[in-house]
Amino acid sequence: MNNKILIYKMNESDIEQSAEIWQSCYKNFSSGNDDFPSYWTHSLTEIKDFLKQKVKDGCAIAAEADGRLIGYLAFDEFNFNGEDSVFCPSIGHAAIEDYKDKAYPLLYQAAAKDWVGKNIFNHMWTINYNDSKLKNTLYDLGFGSYLIDAFARTDTKPDADSGYEIRKADLNDTDILFTLAEESRHYYASSPLFLKRDPYSFDNISQIIENGNVFIAFDKNIPVGFINLSISNENNCIDLSVKNCGIIDEIGAYIKPEHRGNNLGKDLLKNVFNHCASNNIELVHVDFETANLFANKFWKKYFSPVLLSVRRTVNKNIND
Repeated sequence: MNNKILIYKMNESDIEQSAEIWQSCYKNFSSGNDDFPSYWTHSLTEIKDFLKQKVKDGCAIAAEADGRLIGYLAFDEFNFNGEDSVFCPSIGHAAIEDYKDKAYPLLYQAAAKDWVGKNIFNHMWTINYNDSKLKNTLYDLGFGSYLIDAFARTDTKPDADSGYEIRKADLNDTDILFTLAEESRHYYASSPLFLKRDPYSFDNISQIIENGNVFIAFDKNIPVGFINLSISNENNCIDLSVKNCGIIDEIGAYIKPEHRGNNLGKDLLKNVFNHCASNNIELVHVDFETANLFANKFWKKYFSPVLLSVRRTVNKNIND
């Protein structure tokens, strides 16, 4: 094995092998953990479709050494909170283990040169959560943790009896949920999250109630928290959720600060798991920002982190 690695534009002929490299990595990191969706260990359909589109868009590069493909990097260019950005999802990159520490820095070096040349300074990746080698490589390159995607099986339920009344919302609860959702929006904008969310409308909230399964918690008839569950109708290769998977999304979950630490979170989650178990739903997915101090501690108690998104902001005066 020599040390010369060639970086080049990915071709359609590289797609099959690139997808197989990714799947091999996923099998390695998911081995022995039932919380990882097993679908991705035997299906390459969505991954190959994604790579075909990235090759067509000119947003994929590959690494070759010793006459064979050893890794690749594929990405999306988009606007994120008003800033031109790039995002490389978990299926958008992989490398053979023996070459990982050499291939990844070279792939990023080549891609980042092009991105910054186009004044794209916000770079985001999603990686396998327990890939310590890649995590350390990216941290050394200036990336920091941003978001976690986690999964849990619904046959393991929190043991909690908080004493709060929890019931499934209907359209008569739109005003209540709207007020709580707006309060949660202000919470996300506060320190240290600093995450700006667009204002909700009554129509938004009523649609969420109609399309999902919202559970609201009450303390002596006063609403103090909620959790929202929807059910996926397709496989999602970006967050690795699968068809008929529970998704805690959109407005997500929120508990008023003065009611945290009283087992209410466990009770809300227990209602979600009970609903899923009653409807033959085996897995639930949630994502949360690592800077969300309460969520980062709570979700990890009951969910297995599968993916970690990291982010780097390049100095914006570099092209001056």
